Amino acid sequence: MAFQKLSQHTIDLVKNADLLTLASALGHTYKRTGSTFQMYCPNPHHHERTPDTHFKPAYNRFKCFGGGGCGAGGDIIAYYAWAKQGGYDTKMFYIYVEEIAQILNIPVEYEESNKKGVQRKSTGHHNSLADRSLSDSNSTVFRKNRPEPVQARDADDCDRVYRKFLDACPIYRGHAEEWMGPKRQFTIDDIRHLNLRSVPNSYREIDATITHLIKSGESLERIPGFTQRLKKGGNPENEADWYWTITVRLEKEGLSGYFIPVHDEVGRIIRLRVATTDPKRKYIWFSSTPNVYKDKESNTWKFDAPDYEKEKEKNLHRMRKGGAPSGAPINVVIPTTMFPLWKVGTPIYEVISTSVLIGTEGEFKSQISANKLNALVTGVPGVGNYRDVLPFIKKAGIKKFILAYDMDSLSKKDSISGKNEEVFKHLVNFAKEVIKISFDIEVVIWTWNVNHGKGLDDLLLAKRLPVEIDLFTGERRPVKLEEMRNLLKPAPKRQPVQTQTMVTTCETPESPKQMEKTPAVEPVQQKTIKQPEAERKKSNGNVFDFSCFAADSDAKEEERETEQAFI
Repeated sequence: MAFQKLSQHTIDLVKNADLLTLASALGHTYKRTGSTFQMYCPNPHHHERTPDTHFKPAYNRFKCFGGGGCGAGGDIIAYYAWAKQGGYDTKMFYIYVEEIAQILNIPVEYEESNKKGVQRKSTGHHNSLADRSLSDSNSTVFRKNRPEPVQARDADDCDRVYRKFLDACPIYRGHAEEWMGPKRQFTIDDIRHLNLRSVPNSYREIDATITHLIKSGESLERIPGFTQRLKKGGNPENEADWYWTITVRLEKEGLSGYFIPVHDEVGRIIRLRVATTDPKRKYIWFSSTPNVYKDKESNTWKFDAPDYEKEKEKNLHRMRKGGAPSGAPINVVIPTTMFPLWKVGTPIYEVISTSVLIGTEGEFKSQISANKLNALVTGVPGVGNYRDVLPFIKKAGIKKFILAYDMDSLSKKDSISGKNEEVFKHLVNFAKEVIKISFDIEVVIWTWNVNHGKGLDDLLLAKRLPVEIDLFTGERRPVKLEEMRNLLKPAPKRQPVQTQTMVTTCETPESPKQMEKTPAVEPVQQKTIKQPEAERKKSNGNVFDFSCFAADSDAKEEERETEQAFI
C-alpha cells in the first residue's frame, strides 16, 4: 500500500508565508499599532467589541488578549486553524498546511513511500481536500492515495452561472445608497455594468433564486459559493435528502452583505467577493470547499476532519458537498466608461490600448482608482498574492508597472527605515519578478501623505495625487492627471494591438451613451528616466532603491502641484 507524505519543503514554505497575507485572503482586517498589527481574534466563537489580538511581523506570530485571551495564538498555521475551527487540532496539521498552500498559491509537494521504503516526489497545486482524508494508521504523518482534489468548473461555466445568479439577486436600498454615496461615488450605470448585487436576505429568497438557476438548466456542481447541505433528519446516503444553497451567513437583523464580481483578463466573472457586516471579516470569498468525501471502500460519505467523523451522527448538519474552493484570483479592472466595449471572451489588451499597469489591493479600491485615473488596474487579494499578475503583464506587453499599495501598511513610524519591512519584502520580490519578464519594464512606486488617505482610492476621492518614485534611479516627480487620463484609449480596429496603459482595479463602467460622448484621445508619451539595460543586468537584481521612499511624503511643493490637477 502506497502512502503520500507531505514534503518538508512544502511545510517550510507555508510556515514562512506572511500571516497578514493569509489574513487578507480570509477577509480579515488589521491595522498597525506601533511595532505590531492589531486585529480581531480569528476565533469565530470569540466575539470582541474592539480588536485585541496582536501580530508581530518580526516573529510572524499572533496572540489573542481580548477578555483575558481565548487561547488563540501561534504561527500562520495556528492562525488558520483558529479561524477555520475555533481551535488547533494537531491531527489536522497536514490539512491546514495544504489548505493554506491552496489559498496562497504555494506549490504542494508530496513524497510517496511503500513498504519497501521506496520514495518518489510528486507536485501539484491542490484546490481542495474534499477527496482526501487522514488514513486510519499513522494518520498524523501519512495520507492514503485519494482521487484528485475537487476543482472549480472552468471559467466559462462560472461566468454563465454567476451572471444568471446575480441577475436574480436583489438590490437593497441600503446597499445602493452605500455604492452611490461619497465613499464609493458609483453611478446607476456603474452598478449595472459591475453587476453589484445584494445577498438575498432570507432563505426563502435564496431557495427561489437557486430553483430559478436549476430550472434554467444550470448545474451548480463545483461552482464556488454553492454547496449541498443535508436536510434536518436526512440520510447522507440518500441523494434526495441533499439540497443546494449558498455559503453566505444571513443576518437576523438588517442587511446580510453584497456581492462584488471579480473579472479575469477576458471579462469573465470568475469569482465573487462578499462584503460582509462582520467587522472582523469585511470581505470574504464566495467559496464552498466540501468537507466530506465519498469513501471508496465503504461507499459512504465521510468527514475530512477526524473529530467530526468520530461523532458523525451529531455533526450531520455540518456536512457540505458538491461545491468547490474559490482560491484567490486577481481582479482585472478598467474604467467603467470602457465596459460597454468589453465583450466577454475578448482579451482586455484587444479592447484598450495601454502600456501602463497599476497594481493595488482590493476590488473597490482598484475600481475607483481606474475610474479616477482612466487606467487599467489589477487588484490582488493580499500583498503577497501577486504571482498571477506576472503572466498578465507579459501577455499585455506592459512597459511601465506602478506599485500603489496602502500607505498605512507600507509605513512604520517606529522603524529606523520608516518602512514596514515585511510588506516591503513582498514589494521588492514583486518588482524583481516583473523585471525578470523584461529589463525594459519600468517599475515605479506611488507614495503620498498617509494623512491624505490610507489607500489610493481615498487619496483620489480627496482630490489629491501621489508622487512617483523610480525604484532604479530614485527620481521623484508628481503624477500628472492629464497624462494618466490620456494614456488609455480604445484599441485601434483591424490593427495589431499595442498595449500602452493598464491598471488593475474594481471599477464600474459607464453607460453606452456616456461612452459615445467620450472623445478618443491619443496617448501621450511620459517623460521618464530609465536605467540603461546593461546597467540593470550588471546589478544582478539588486537594483531597487527603496531608501527614497517616505510614507509621510515631505514633498510639499509636489503635493501642492498635484492638488491643482483636480481644481
